[in-house]
Amino acid sequence: MSKPVSSLYTSTLVDVRKNIVLSIDKGCSKSTGKPVVFFRADDIGIPSSQFTEMIDSFKKHKLPLALATVPAWLNANRLTSLRQTTGPKSSQWFWHQHGFVHRNYEPMSTIGKRNKKQEFGPSRSDKDISTSLTKGRLRLEELLGDSFQPVFTPPWNRCSKTTIDSLVQNQFQAISRSRGALPHTPAGFPDYQVNVDLHTRKESLPETAFSSLLAELEVSLASGLCGIMLHHQRMNKRAMQFLHLLLEALGGNRQLTTLQFGDLLHLKD
Repeated sequence: MSKPVSSLYTSTLVDVRKNIVLSIDKGCSKSTGKPVVFFRADDIGIPSSQFTEMIDSFKKHKLPLALATVPAWLNANRLTSLRQTTGPKSSQWFWHQHGFVHRNYEPMSTIGKRNKKQEFGPSRSDKDISTSLTKGRLRLEELLGDSFQPVFTPPWNRCSKTTIDSLVQNQFQAISRSRGALPHTPAGFPDYQVNVDLHTRKESLPETAFSSLLAELEVSLASGLCGIMLHHQRMNKRAMQFLHLLLEALGGNRQLTTLQFGDLLHLKD
């Protein structure tokens, strides 16, 4: 299941390692405390060579990764294959729920344009949302056992207030969306927002994409919490090489700390 690759990874850029390190150092220097970094990989559930390469890179650099898993995509055979890559059980991976079927339910708008994609958006009833959340969770609990963690990443990083209310009622512990996502979550229910997008970028020029990504990295580190979003299905050879350089730079920097959602939940307590 391959998807379009960002322009960032369509040509060779100069001084990539140097500029990544500079952006990290600048961001850390602007933070009031030691920045926390987490990584979230979306659309997990189907084995592929891209998934294996992504996991191998995180293994090499010994960094944690939150795996946003689509319940309807996962079955016992696929999980066996995925775990041949990740290992049977490891605290390095944070398996959690990514929608249910990863399908857009939003209709065309009145002016002939499609509303922003959402699986858990305003066009679905409260009952349908609750049912999908419950079915997805039960499926992942059955397949993953105690490896499953009750955190929810909505497809396309968007969801309705009804969805958030249902997550709270069904004892999910947190949600993860993109920077500035609305509606806000209630007190005590954290939203681990991603603010650096590695692969679903829309810039047409590689140089512009690289510059924008470095700016996102610097600003997010300066904020104190840097969430980095990955889509392995959009990764080509250059994207894999870029990921290696980024993980190397972040993992070797003592000005910051890398955590996973489980660690962040403990910090909340």
